[in-house]
Amino acid sequence: MAIVLRRNGGERALVPFYRPFGLFRDIDELTRDMWNAWEPFTIEQSLMPHTDMYEDKNELVMKTELPGIDQKDLDITLEGDRLTIKAEKREEVVEDATHHTRERYYGQYFRSVTLPYPVKEGKIRATFDSGVLELRLPKAEETKAKKIEIKAQLPKPEAKKRQRKPRQKKS
Repeated sequence: MAIVLRRNGGERALVPFYRPFGLFRDIDELTRDMWNAWEPFTIEQSLMPHTDMYEDKNELVMKTELPGIDQKDLDITLEGDRLTIKAEKREEVVEDATHHTRERYYGQYFRSVTLPYPVKEGKIRATFDSGVLELRLPKAEETKAKKIEIKAQLPKPEAKKRQRKPRQKKS
């Protein structure tokens, strides 16, 4: 039902509380505000790099993506069973330039993982190629699977047969 309102000789439909396109406009504005305010997920102002970890027969292999990082800006530490990777991506400064967009992340990368078993600390190998850090952590001897041999079972000595004493009747 529409209410027709006439003023100055013109007609205009007046439909109170009915704004089909206004609702779409409001939703569109809300989603634009959310996406324009989006920032990458950070933990204490640092970015957590994506990491894959898998186990071979003799070692644990960990691959971490650190795009745009120089090798000199990497810090890898192992304390007990805790492996920590820290890196910093420095901002590129362009003098007297007008920036139209600035979407690249600059700052610290941080990742700390608990290793599933002890490793040989002196034999750890690390390579860094094309922004991917690869760590190879050999298993310590006590964590490698050991085959347990089953020995033949010796025959059991026959159990002593217990003889029962006849019950005495109570008087």
